[in-house]
Amino acid sequence: MAVFLLLAFLSGVWSCQNGWLQHDSNCYHFSHDLEDWTGAAYMCKTMGGKLVEIETAAENSFLKGVVDNRKHSYWIGLSDVQEEGIWMWMDSKAKLSDTGFSSWVSGNPNNDGGNENCATINQNTGGRWNDWQCRQSIFYICESDIETQVVG
Repeated sequence: MAVFLLLAFLSGVWSCQNGWLQHDSNCYHFSHDLEDWTGAAYMCKTMGGKLVEIETAAENSFLKGVVDNRKHSYWIGLSDVQEEGIWMWMDSKAKLSDTGFSSWVSGNPNNDGGNENCATINQNTGGRWNDWQCRQSIFYICESDIETQVVG
């Protein structure tokens, strides 16, 4: 198996499924349908991924380019639903404060109205994030490792 994986890597067989975009070693799906945050997380899992966890400025910059081009805001996998004010990536359970990268819109997260517990990456904000009401239906971004999407 290891030999196959090495050969696949060396021969450039790694690619993303139709409808997913590749960046570095990940594949991303920018939805065409609207879901609330929980529904978006479910849809990503059914497609073999997760709501995107943005770990670096380079990854955020790639996502920003697509988001701005498509002119929508998208759910990302960040929330403080478990404990108010403690933002956590929901799939890895990593606390945002421990990850070393964030990109909030100035003044955010602000929990406007006392009910904004899920995060979005927004168009026309320089790839900045905003906290939003989880029950709102918007687009979403799924992420998966390229290794799980070998196309052959």
